Amino acid sequence: MTSRVQIFFLRMVLAAMALSVVPGAGRTQTDIHLSTEKAGGGRIPIVVRDIDAGTPGEMGVAGYVTKVLRQDLLFTDIFEPLRFEGVSDTLAGGRTAMAIVEGVLSKDGDHYILDTRLLDYSSREEIFNKRYRFGRDVRRTVAHHICDEILFFLVGEKGIATTRLLFARRENGVKNLYMVDYDGYGERQVTKDELIVSPLWLDESRFVFTSYRRDNPDCYLIDLEKNIRRNISHRKGMNIAGSYNRELDEIAMTLSLRGNSEIYRVKSDGSIVKRLTNNRAIEISASWAPNGRELVFVSDRTRSPQLYVMDYYGGNVRRLTRTGSYNTSPSWSPEGDLIAFVSREGWLYRLRLISPDGLWEETVFDDYYSYEDPVWAPDGRHIAVSVKYGETSWIVIVDIETGRRRKLVRGESADWSPLAGE
Repeated sequence: MTSRVQIFFLRMVLAAMALSVVPGAGRTQTDIHLSTEKAGGGRIPIVVRDIDAGTPGEMGVAGYVTKVLRQDLLFTDIFEPLRFEGVSDTLAGGRTAMAIVEGVLSKDGDHYILDTRLLDYSSREEIFNKRYRFGRDVRRTVAHHICDEILFFLVGEKGIATTRLLFARRENGVKNLYMVDYDGYGERQVTKDELIVSPLWLDESRFVFTSYRRDNPDCYLIDLEKNIRRNISHRKGMNIAGSYNRELDEIAMTLSLRGNSEIYRVKSDGSIVKRLTNNRAIEISASWAPNGRELVFVSDRTRSPQLYVMDYYGGNVRRLTRTGSYNTSPSWSPEGDLIAFVSREGWLYRLRLISPDGLWEETVFDDYYSYEDPVWAPDGRHIAVSVKYGETSWIVIVDIETGRRRKLVRGESADWSPLAGE
């Protein structure tokens, strides 16, 4: 087992133990969810002081940046942002704050200057300082960048505060493509009057998706920087992107050139590199491993959908899932140690995790909701997944280390943008 598998396994064991010692406790979804959070949900306290400012106009911007920064730190599921220091270094439960964040805002013409510092809580020694010069319209983005800097300096992990998600939303009989920041802010519609499936980011400004606007499921590319849209794969039958390999600039795509769905490696311009599967079974939903040399995919070659792994030449195929009669929608973690997927259990779809060798497998939530189309955040810690609440689908962000969940937006079939520069 990898360390993350061990952490997840320990969390589930502790949750079960917590339930077993409570008199009369039943296995309700609330008990399981809350126990799961308590078992691995400890946050690191960090003091976030109000950013200092001189004029009322500057105070408004300073207050806004402070508010967004505190929310960003909370959304890391690692930190607990505190508004003030209290009376001592020791906090409730014997915890000690790790650091202090402070800043001073001033104005330079039409721009703002924000000088930030991160201090060690105990020694008050400076960990880092940085100056940001920005316009009022990007003050939220500045807060996101500060959060990611703090996360990197204190924990050594890359943050996701500047990332975005693509997702589909069904309204008035059509399913259009939308985009939103990782925190649910800045939602905007990308397509209009179409039937959209399988959005997929290629980089920070380019993404592909499948549209039925011309009746056939064609694959389109949109480049936000160049403001262009073009059809990159309009072959007869399915043209559905599954996952992108940035090193090779190749999409693992499902095509049905001869009537049967097979998996191909396709360049981002739509040209075919190699066919990977070739049999009578249905093969779909390929997801690249972060090493770029393997893929996990879905096949019904055993008469029911199961997960399989193959190399990027289409060889060395091995079955991954051994439990469950209907397993689909795999997504390989950017850390490489876990694969998320959904497994049908009765009339519900469970969110599950499995190790790439198939030796460890676990259900994330044992509740009464149905989960679909999980996708990993680039931090390898969070998952965006579609959850049905009654008749409405929501994109929900899941922290696999603690079990915390937060609703993002109404929608389904999300994909998470890569980190800047990756």
